[in-house]
Amino acid sequence: MEEKKAGSCDKDILCGINKPKDILQMTDFEKKHIPVITAPDRVKKDQEFDVIIEVGKLFPHPNEPGHFIVWIELYNGDTFLARASFYGGMSFPRVTFTVKLSHADGVLKALALCNLHGLWQGEKTIEID
Repeated sequence: MEEKKAGSCDKDILCGINKPKDILQMTDFEKKHIPVITAPDRVKKDQEFDVIIEVGKLFPHPNEPGHFIVWIELYNGDTFLARASFYGGMSFPRVTFTVKLSHADGVLKALALCNLHGLWQGEKTIEID
C-alpha cells in the first residue's frame, strides 16, 4: 500500500492512497469516500471479532453503474486480511469481516476503490490484550 508522496501525486486523487487532510474537519467529498471501520476498541489476542466497513456512512456515496465503490479491502498494518467486491447499482459498499489479530500491531486499515475518484483509506487502532 503506497501512500501519496510529495510531488505531482499531491493533487492527483487517482495517484496513491487518499486520506482526509484533517480527520476532524473532513470535506463532504472526503466523507463520502472514506471507509469507516466499526470494531471493538479492545480485543484479546487470537479472539475472533467482527469488523464492519462502510463507505458513505458519513455522507452518502453514489451507487450507480457510472459511479460506485468497486471493492473494500481490510488490512492489519500491512497484512492483507480480506476483500469484498461490489457492482454499481446492484450492491452496496458495506461489509462485515470476522477476523482475529495475532500480533501487537492493532492498526486496522480499510482501503476502498471508487471507480471515479481513486483509492481511499480509513484506520482504526485496536488494543490487543
